[in-house]
Amino acid sequence: MYNDDTQKKIENIIQGSVINGIKDHCTTIRNFLCASFSTSTTVKRNFESNALIKKEQELILRPYATDHQFWINQLPKHYLARGGESKVYLDDKNTYIVK
Repeated sequence: MYNDDTQKKIENIIQGSVINGIKDHCTTIRNFLCASFSTSTTVKRNFESNALIKKEQELILRPYATDHQFWINQLPKHYLARGGESKVYLDDKNTYIVK
């Protein structure tokens, strides 16, 4: 179903493995969260527990994003959709998505 590269990425996420050698922003943030929070391979059914973990992650991500200049000062004009807890935009050059 998945190619080997995709399968490996999924395994790394599930295991909470830090990925070395890749320097994009998403991998950097992912590595930061994996190093800061333990992962579980079981399905968590307790919504309140997950909400607390997300709040903790938000509290440590805000200063981290500020220190590494990950904040976007102005959202793109092209609004695409809203899903879950995020809004999705297409940049002005139609080259990337901002979520």
